[in-house]
Amino acid sequence: MAEHLDTVADLRTWVDRLRANLPQSVDAAALGVKSKAPFQVLCTREALIWRTEELARTACNALERDDFAAAAILTRAVTENAALAWKLMDVLDARSKYPPQQLNDLLMRLLAGSGKWPEAPKPVHILDCLRKMDKKIPGVLSSYDSLSEVAHPNWWGVAGLYAKNDEPSFTTYFGRGLRGADSARGMITSAMLGSLDAFEYAYNRISDLMPAFLAELESI
Repeated sequence: MAEHLDTVADLRTWVDRLRANLPQSVDAAALGVKSKAPFQVLCTREALIWRTEELARTACNALERDDFAAAAILTRAVTENAALAWKLMDVLDARSKYPPQQLNDLLMRLLAGSGKWPEAPKPVHILDCLRKMDKKIPGVLSSYDSLSEVAHPNWWGVAGLYAKNDEPSFTTYFGRGLRGADSARGMITSAMLGSLDAFEYAYNRISDLMPAFLAELESI
């Protein structure tokens, strides 16, 4: 786990490790099976790690500038990536419960789901994924809710970040860090570290499950 890591420099180290391991391709033929399912799993996972690296790297940039709204929005998105990776892992782990067509349909929802185009597969609901992950990693939803308070234009994400009242003079001042930056930075950094840890676990677990999955399928 990542409890001992609590600085932006530690986040940079983690992001650097992600960037050093970004996959460049998935070769369907090299998987050696007729089923499309392993290809679907790996394409979803590899696109997710590219998205996660980009969001986490950009969140580090924002944290270094005390741009906490941007950092919270990016971190919230990384938490959603982790939840989707866990969903993918869970589907692969429970693959024997799904008939081939149902497994294909579910994997296509994870890979190509869209709420915009009617002809596309229906996307999975990310809050459902987060709720399920929270049962295995208690605190995920609470952290996500805190990030959402900053990501949305609620008090914490607007006046709480950029305004401070001076009651004796009836004056409100605006700027960054007026209420102290440590609390916001600590919350966001902790949430990012937890999300990266969860994402990495699911990513690696899929690698562990893949050989047995391939062995179950008909060869080319």
